[in-house]
Amino acid sequence: MTNKQSALTKDEVRLYHEQGWAGPFALISEEEMAGVRGRIDEEILEVGKAQGLAERDYFHNRHLDNRCVFELLSHPNLVERAASLLGPHLVLWRTNFQIKAPLSEQEDWDTEVPWHQDCAYYQPSPNVILSAWIAVDSTTRANGCMQVLPGSHKRLYPHIEDPDAEMFSRGVDPSTFDASDAVHLELKPGEFIFFNESTLHYSPPNKSETRRFGITPRFTVPFVDVGRREQIDVLMVKGEDYMGFYNVVEPPGSF
Repeated sequence: MTNKQSALTKDEVRLYHEQGWAGPFALISEEEMAGVRGRIDEEILEVGKAQGLAERDYFHNRHLDNRCVFELLSHPNLVERAASLLGPHLVLWRTNFQIKAPLSEQEDWDTEVPWHQDCAYYQPSPNVILSAWIAVDSTTRANGCMQVLPGSHKRLYPHIEDPDAEMFSRGVDPSTFDASDAVHLELKPGEFIFFNESTLHYSPPNKSETRRFGITPRFTVPFVDVGRREQIDVLMVKGEDYMGFYNVVEPPGSF
């Protein structure tokens, strides 16, 4: 049964489908997020750095092995709102840490993310992916907050391949859209927004001395093929995998 206190209203659902994003919403308080931030720093980020790992080796899918991340992403304030958009059976198939280091720590790290649609990087069939952007740190224009272009989810844009890019190698051809209506998503720690897999979004480089850290969980439903369905582990955060396509695993245990 849906928790009505956490569910989206009909107007919020309608707005999401009209503009391709919705929010901000409160997930947990700033004080609670301070505790989550401390645990993630200690249990994941500091460990990864100490082991000399590349970010791609410890920034992704930590909902599968870290209890703190799992508890954050399975919180009713997130899950029930997601269920308002996708229904009562929710597959959490991917999680990404979105971190922009302070300017003095970036070295050769380009923290700008080009305008893109997520479906340019993966092609779900059918095209039904709901992403959230959860602020772990305070997210401002100064440290490179995310921008979205309302209504852009209603068409697919041509992307240009950048062979020299280390992470985001596909960006939308700038001649095909007008970014003047973009919305800057400044968020307090503990707040989040939803956005569509086809919504154009971007973030400028972090030119401040304040870190910008967000977590992006990706939700879908059991009948969707994300293109790597039988090769990845997933968690069901609500309902069941009634199709039996995915490799559903148990949540990580407590420490």
